[in-house]
Amino acid sequence: MRNILLLCLLLCTMQVMAQEKTNVKNGEFWGKSEAYLHKQAFQMFGLIDEALTENPPVVGAPMVRKLALYNLDAMLHETKYDDTEPFYNFVDSRIQKLLAELDKPVKKSLKIFKVYNDGFIARTQSTTIAFDVVRGVIQGKEIIHEEFIKQIVEHCDILFLTHNHGDHADRLVANLFIEAGKPVIAPTNIWPDDENIQHLRSDEVIEQEIVLNNGKKLQVKILPGHQSDMMNNIYVVTTEDKKTIVQTGDQYNKEDMNWLVNIHQEIPRPDALLVNCWTHRMNDLVEGFASKCVITGHENEMGHTIDHREAFWLTFQKMEEIKRDYIVMGWGEWFLCK
Repeated sequence: MRNILLLCLLLCTMQVMAQEKTNVKNGEFWGKSEAYLHKQAFQMFGLIDEALTENPPVVGAPMVRKLALYNLDAMLHETKYDDTEPFYNFVDSRIQKLLAELDKPVKKSLKIFKVYNDGFIARTQSTTIAFDVVRGVIQGKEIIHEEFIKQIVEHCDILFLTHNHGDHADRLVANLFIEAGKPVIAPTNIWPDDENIQHLRSDEVIEQEIVLNNGKKLQVKILPGHQSDMMNNIYVVTTEDKKTIVQTGDQYNKEDMNWLVNIHQEIPRPDALLVNCWTHRMNDLVEGFASKCVITGHENEMGHTIDHREAFWLTFQKMEEIKRDYIVMGWGEWFLCK
């Protein structure tokens, strides 16, 4: 079955190339190389979107998904497509699929949605939790429309922010949660004067019970992580359904690894570990949390230069060396952690 899907994807790619070649023969693109590349971008982004939709996330690294995500790397690392209609069409399609899935209830287990960059939504039957959801910015323009963000906020009960970087903490997103009367949890250096935000940070592990608007309770442990010297809250969140989610934010600090390698002794076993793909000592961090499954984030942050738009192919190289189940997702995808 895998080989058939791979063959279909390759045939579709060949058809796209053949069609473009026919257009060139007809003279449509002669002397118009930029128009040719623009047209090709529509075809490639569209085909990647279709391939990801037809081959949703699973554990491991199926060839069809790797091929689609590697092609996405190629498109997103070519800056000529950064502020173009093909790119925005692709993002819109991905987020619309996510919103359609958010309309469906989760009856059992835990469903993890990847929004953009390191923004995730964790959903159980009782609670929907947002981590580091942002609009994203490219060349000064928002990547995800504000109207889409408003719909995401409507589905969520709480927002956790890990650290004070614009690709993780978006003032507009936080304001939408606050206006809806929904909790926003953040370290002390994110908009420190805003009394509507619950600022939680310590050099020790914080344990907190948070009561949501729907009356449901979350048991939260906040680990004092860092991105280099910047405080970076690592959230360990357990729902009333007894599902535990860990979001590491941009954890990258050598000294923190001294205690993170044994952190599973101090927390409930996570059902899902949401980890930035470029974290320090990936395998040691994963083993430290001993999570049932691992989902990577932070690939292709479009506000970065291409050398720090972490590629999916780099993520696969790292994750194929770890011993636990892992899932690599693109924007607007989801996975059911059973």
